[in-house]
Amino acid sequence: AFMLLSSALEPFAKNLVFGDLSHLENHLFQQALTKIKLEDYKDQKVIIKGCGKFPVPEYAYVEITRLLRPLVSSLMYGEACSAVPIYKKPKSK
Repeated sequence: AFMLLSSALEPFAKNLVFGDLSHLENHLFQQALTKIKLEDYKDQKVIIKGCGKFPVPEYAYVEITRLLRPLVSSLMYGEACSAVPIYKKPKSK
């Protein structure tokens, strides 16, 4: 039944997501993260904002960490005045 519904909706829908609200939120954050130009963050110090007006699912924090860790010189979480270090690139010898 789900496949039939998906097949019927696909020509009219921009996106199809199966699941509950958290699945939809994860999907939308994943789409937004794919639009980030990761090369802009190469060897940069990056702070991922921890608090904000809108809730961010844990999935988005895990995914942005996965995407940025190989590129950045350091990755922190929180606010500039009290950021928690998540990753720091080892110094080259």
